[in-house]
Amino acid sequence: MTDRIELDRLRGDKAALISALQAAGAHLDGGKVRCPFHDDAHASGAVSETGGTWAYTCFACDWADGKRSGDIIDVVRRARALDFPGALAALGFAGNGHGASGNRAAACDRAPGGAPGRGEATAGQERALPDVSALAAECAERLQSDAAALARLWSTRAVDAPTAEKFGVGINAAGTHWTFPVGGGLKHHRIDPDGDGSKCFWLPRGAESRRVFPVHLDGPGPVWLCPGELKALGVVAAGRSAVGITGGEGVDLPDELAEVLRGRSVVIVGDDDDMGRKWQRKALDFLAAAGIDARAVDLGLSKADGLKDVGDWLLSRVQDGKAPDEIGAELDDLYQRADPWAGFTLGGIWADGATWARTFHVPTGLTALDAGLNGGLRVGGAHLFVGKSGRAKTQTVTQLALNAARAGIPAGFVSLEMSRRDVGHLIAANLADVPRSWLGNGHLDGSAADRIRDTLQRWSHLPLVVVDDSFWSGALTRSGLVRVVGDGVKRWGWRLVVVDYLGLLGNEPDDKSDYSADLENSAALKRLARVQDVALVTVAALRKYGRKDDAPTSLDDVLGAGRLCYDAVNVFDLDCEQAEAAPGSRPVGLVRLRPLKTRYAALASTGRELQFRWGPSIGRISDLEAEPTFDADRDLTPAEHV
Repeated sequence: MTDRIELDRLRGDKAALISALQAAGAHLDGGKVRCPFHDDAHASGAVSETGGTWAYTCFACDWADGKRSGDIIDVVRRARALDFPGALAALGFAGNGHGASGNRAAACDRAPGGAPGRGEATAGQERALPDVSALAAECAERLQSDAAALARLWSTRAVDAPTAEKFGVGINAAGTHWTFPVGGGLKHHRIDPDGDGSKCFWLPRGAESRRVFPVHLDGPGPVWLCPGELKALGVVAAGRSAVGITGGEGVDLPDELAEVLRGRSVVIVGDDDDMGRKWQRKALDFLAAAGIDARAVDLGLSKADGLKDVGDWLLSRVQDGKAPDEIGAELDDLYQRADPWAGFTLGGIWADGATWARTFHVPTGLTALDAGLNGGLRVGGAHLFVGKSGRAKTQTVTQLALNAARAGIPAGFVSLEMSRRDVGHLIAANLADVPRSWLGNGHLDGSAADRIRDTLQRWSHLPLVVVDDSFWSGALTRSGLVRVVGDGVKRWGWRLVVVDYLGLLGNEPDDKSDYSADLENSAALKRLARVQDVALVTVAALRKYGRKDDAPTSLDDVLGAGRLCYDAVNVFDLDCEQAEAAPGSRPVGLVRLRPLKTRYAALASTGRELQFRWGPSIGRISDLEAEPTFDADRDLTPAEHV
């Protein structure tokens, strides 16, 4: 077999040419090729056969001597900046021109998918295989000799030159991809994340992408497990231990990972998206099953703010001018704070900025109540108003929501008893000083109709949202309430939420009894107030049996509240008294609040009862000192009283 025959066979191997192009950084899409030798956004290259030789042609750039076309030897020469003998040597031909059959190695491989291409070696004919180690060394040497490329690697990926040299990171001849020697393969990762073409590819094609790289366990502290080699290399550059998963979040964790990490504490940081969070949970479960101490660390990632992953976080520190040792120290601090016990030590509590943040109170608009509660209803906790039926509980909590909204504080009213139409009537009557019964029967004329029109025009903008059973399907359970409040906080910014009333909250399908449901409901309400950071006002009834009417109400008398009467920030026993109304006069009365419990104020210990003016017909509760706003001279008949 002569040298000429060997070269002709190589030039006739389409698969070898395609792999040589891919090794140079080309992206193939069917018969279209994005040229690796210039910034090609529109696939200006093609592969074609002439006289048994496969050649690559680019219609948008010139090669040496004005050529636009070349065979596999020309491609290798241009990609690696070699002369003709050097290209032959790279393709496995000895310098004296004799074929090196049995030891031939070229930067080429099978056609995509492993299927033989036209001109591929047949039986008795040897195929060219990639010399991955030689290509990896060539790419690494190219990077280390290119100061501009090293600076770009640091400024865009937070990977410094020593780290790149230690792990053999390189750059391809076209300057389009970083390269990483992983096992027996060479991974190419696109330098420009927004460029055209595939983000990454492997040589040889079909190489196992579910690999562990880099593995650096010599740094202090825990091992940072990162989805991606560049992220892990950035951690290594900061002087810390790291292991990367080359396939990222899209692959299962490699089988050998548990053995690599055995005996070490591990930190996991998932990307700020659904796939990243899913990968983080999967990694935590995987390592826990292997008996490895692992914890997730919150870096404050926000995809919306441009910090999608740990790589973005590292780069933000580089852009802030921080040195690697400063970045490493910050990683150590974040790890310590992620210790599940750290936030529970006295020092951890004091170090938490939230410990010293000013607590927001929602003013109730009732002077004595606000004074007794140091400013109003504290957010982050539940506030329980209890009483017998017909004791103005709904009117009182509606007044609280209305007063908050009038003060510009967004409020939500979740009504399980009254329709939103009825709540709307109650609020309109309150603001317009028109008996609610007039709104219900539709008989409005004269000054009353004018006041209602003025009220609707003036107060329709109030930040108060009322939802009833038409907003959800079936009985509203605690999980449904959590969704409603969560959506309301997100949509409207609620700081006060009223739930009227607790006894109508449905059981979950898996609740074993009403008692267990009460316990679960009370725990859920307490957690809901804390998680959503709202003042959660709930109404509950008193048990009817087993207590004397003249006995003072206690926490044990609250019906259906489980432990909420003990977990709540405040619990008030609510009662009312209405004076006998003379014909032609407006009915008036008192609402009494007796504190059964106040956690952050001494109001309950004083035993002092709070009294407020009550207008039963319009549903208004106000300070005793406040002057009535209704027209006392208006002629009302007893039938119009509420």
